[in-house]
Amino acid sequence: MEHIQQVFMSVRQFAEKHPGLETLTDFLNEIPPEYRSVAFESASMEVALKDLKDGNELNGWNDFYRLHQAAHGFHLDIGLGWALAIHPSSFVIHPSSFVITNMVFDGVGYYHGLFRSRRTVGDHEIPAYVPASDLPGFDQGLGRRLWYNCKGQVAEVAALIQRFPQARHAGLWRGVGIACGYVGGSEPARLEQLREAAGEQLSDLSAGVALAGLSRQASGSVTEDVKTACRVITGLALEDIHADYASDVFDY
Repeated sequence: MEHIQQVFMSVRQFAEKHPGLETLTDFLNEIPPEYRSVAFESASMEVALKDLKDGNELNGWNDFYRLHQAAHGFHLDIGLGWALAIHPSSFVIHPSSFVITNMVFDGVGYYHGLFRSRRTVGDHEIPAYVPASDLPGFDQGLGRRLWYNCKGQVAEVAALIQRFPQARHAGLWRGVGIACGYVGGSEPARLEQLREAAGEQLSDLSAGVALAGLSRQASGSVTEDVKTACRVITGLALEDIHADYASDVFDY
């Protein structure tokens, strides 16, 4: 996570000095594949922030998205969510599909879990601009942040989720699945513990791990950790995930 944060900040600093999309893309493609999608997420936020500052309709961001959505689409959407959370008065969702909208709100949830932790995690506050229909996406991003807040400690993250209203548990557990699957660092014993802790939300945890696997497949950055998470949490090999889990991931 420390290295990922360094990647995120280095992209922000580069984008501020080199706003051109072509130059920015060349820089991003120099990032090692394992962390490249995170770099595109950071760049997505910066491109969107510039658009919002200029007052246009995300013209630059849409161009950037079209160029890179095939490999990094999930992360580009999350980056847009970061930007919109920073400027909620500009909160207009542009992507048309329900899936992408949820990933944008994932970015919003992560942002609030990171920078508004006392209200978002402690008081379970939901920003006024997040509609009820998009709360699952918000909670997904928040769940990702909870996993990192707890440094991968299963009992701690399970206890935090338990304090939230039951209706929000599904999204939070799905976010935990994305986080532990994508970033890795968890040995099989910890993953087994996490699988047991999810209880009735195991399908949501599994869907999150599946989404992490699909994201890494799309960007050509599959790691041994995500393979292990898929096998332990879902009971399937990563190459079998799409056929069995696509409907769970894309219809929540």
